[in-house]
Amino acid sequence: MKVQELRGATAHLIGLNNINVIMGRNGAGKSRLLRDIEESSSRQEQDFYAHYVSPERAGTFKRDGNVLTQINNSPGWLRQVRSANQANNFKAASATLFREAETLYLRRLAGTPEIRMDPTRNFEADRLSKINRLLTNISLEMGSTDFEFRSLFDGKILNSDQISSGESEAVALASEILYFFDTIDPAKFNVLLLDEPDVHLHPDLQGRLGKLIISMLDEFKEHADSIAICIATHSSPLICSLADSKYVSIGTKNFTVDSIKLAPASEELRKVAPFFGHPLSLSLNQDAALILEGEDDERVWQQAARTSRGRIKVFPVLACSVDQQTELEKFCLGILNTLYDEPVAFSLRDGDGVVNEPLEHNLPLKRYRLHCYAIENTLLSDPCLSVMKTTWDEFVAAAKVWAKNDPNHRDVDLIKELIVDKDRFRHKKIKKIRQLVCSISNCKKPWEVVVGQAIGNLNKEDLSNNNMLVYFLGNDMVEDIIFRNSE
Repeated sequence: MKVQELRGATAHLIGLNNINVIMGRNGAGKSRLLRDIEESSSRQEQDFYAHYVSPERAGTFKRDGNVLTQINNSPGWLRQVRSANQANNFKAASATLFREAETLYLRRLAGTPEIRMDPTRNFEADRLSKINRLLTNISLEMGSTDFEFRSLFDGKILNSDQISSGESEAVALASEILYFFDTIDPAKFNVLLLDEPDVHLHPDLQGRLGKLIISMLDEFKEHADSIAICIATHSSPLICSLADSKYVSIGTKNFTVDSIKLAPASEELRKVAPFFGHPLSLSLNQDAALILEGEDDERVWQQAARTSRGRIKVFPVLACSVDQQTELEKFCLGILNTLYDEPVAFSLRDGDGVVNEPLEHNLPLKRYRLHCYAIENTLLSDPCLSVMKTTWDEFVAAAKVWAKNDPNHRDVDLIKELIVDKDRFRHKKIKKIRQLVCSISNCKKPWEVVVGQAIGNLNKEDLSNNNMLVYFLGNDMVEDIIFRNSE
């Protein structure tokens, strides 16, 4: 980091990292500290660019002409209205800033050949998809004149005041974060000040917001020396989602102390984070830890639990690698019997081409391997195709038409190979084409939502009814995890 500390009139942050988590009780002065730093940074505009996100984020995520006029005519207006922590039109401003972020991103795309020449890079992939990963029931899409919300259940367009407060909060916060990164000035030290971003968000959303911040730092890593994000929070899920990152340091704000010394998150915190980051533990609601290999699996099982309306009682725990999954399994075994009277936890690994080699349980931890290459392979099972309102034969026909119309697509040969494969690529890697399968099926849902909904809709009769999804997942795993609490 170029800058090791930030000073306000009274506030003092020492030992800056890219992400700086500030914890403290209510009334300890966390908000005052952030505003103090923002005011000081704004007075030094030649050296600093500061963007402050206040904790009271009212309104709806819809562009407002009055807000746009105020922002254009008065450069200091937005900072002034947010400094009081009572911004009634906060989300209208967020919508305006996100539209500006789109323009800035497109300019960056046009001026950066290595991005422009990459077919996987565009505004929808690099920005909209990050917001949509925070959402479960809706998606934010580019409409004909403005951004619009669409229901993932019936495909209908929703007004901004029809979505839930948590969804609105998540979209506004993500927009503010993306705007900050797209307006970074490499010649200055850039500071994003997030005041209690966890307000109104479900614990899962809080954790996903942390991952969004980390992903943006990864994208802008060439400017890492000039970026500091300061987060005032009470949220253990948010802290724990950030704690396994090299970018993070943590400090405590006490009422009488304005000088905060930040320290990197410890290895111990990183290890326990997935288990203690969610406040709804096994002791309260019978959720059992389900240790998974990656973010894709995590999103699928989060969706599955929601779709099942509480029948699937698991809390997905993210491991970033197979090695970390092994470590989490060991750690889980060490604490389960200590914490719970009737402990249970699960671990689910990718098939990775391995066939008929089950994993041994290490009770109270039960270990399973998918009966397909990876979780996205279930997308080609009949129940998932049904969620996309199609069948295998209909998909094959649509894929043939698609291949004929787009013969130069980079994945056309893989699709052609898929539709003649009798096993539907069950034990082959399909990561490159998983969303393409949805597109060919004319399904607007993200593939994780499709798979999660199909899993969540399984019923106990499917265990004996030749259900293809059950075969792909593994009969024992389905019975033990999905129907653990069924009569």
